[in-house]
Amino acid sequence: MCPRCHQNAPLVYRGFNAFCTACGAPRVPLSGASVTLAGQPSKATGGVARVFGWLVLVFGTLLATGTFAACSALVGVAAAAPYLFAVPIAALAWVLSYALFKSGNQLATAGLNSQTAMRTRAVRALANTRGGNVTPGDLAHAVGTTPKEADDHLTAMAKENPDQVSIEVDEQGTMVYRFASAYWQAIGVAETGYAVPQSAHMAPNAGPFVRSRVSVPPPPQSAFGRAEPRVSSGDDASRGEPLEEDGEPEREQALRRSR
Repeated sequence: MCPRCHQNAPLVYRGFNAFCTACGAPRVPLSGASVTLAGQPSKATGGVARVFGWLVLVFGTLLATGTFAACSALVGVAAAAPYLFAVPIAALAWVLSYALFKSGNQLATAGLNSQTAMRTRAVRALANTRGGNVTPGDLAHAVGTTPKEADDHLTAMAKENPDQVSIEVDEQGTMVYRFASAYWQAIGVAETGYAVPQSAHMAPNAGPFVRSRVSVPPPPQSAFGRAEPRVSSGDDASRGEPLEEDGEPEREQALRRSR
């Protein structure tokens, strides 16, 4: 969570420096999830798997073809030897390449879904700090992408959740995406004086509302180990709070009689 805007916003890396996607404040690198790195390992691994799939397919097919040609030259095409050696090699190469292609596509899809989920999280945090209004330019600058990709992502969110996201056009002709579930008060740039809103008015990714406790000292004790009686006041009388009875405690009365 960002210590400045109190939003559960991911990080965005610009060079080696990390920043909050909601308010743009500097953050400690590797202190949270990053929209820049989200899904990149899965995408890279999926790309490597597809490359190996093409290599296995090409070299396996060439090896099977060469084996068939060599065996045919030795024993003839009508013999069974060329087929017994070439067909299994080709089948194995095709099966392995298919498995590599499939796993590569699955990894790429998982990486894309992870990146989309992280950008959605950044959009909601950004909406909390801007009164619920987000433009493609704002999102592109916040997450480090192009305005076209930012607009496509916001449009997809509006299609998936039409009851939460509406599209409007301002006086300058800019598309504005309004989030109904966002907190309708922009957070200022000052770090002090920030009031945590109620959880019912926060977006789904907002941080929890923490209540502070105030310690109250115990009432003063009298010489006999009892709390001193309260003094009546107008506030107590107006609230109808009971007051302690006037008069001496029973232990003091017993001491006076013994004397």
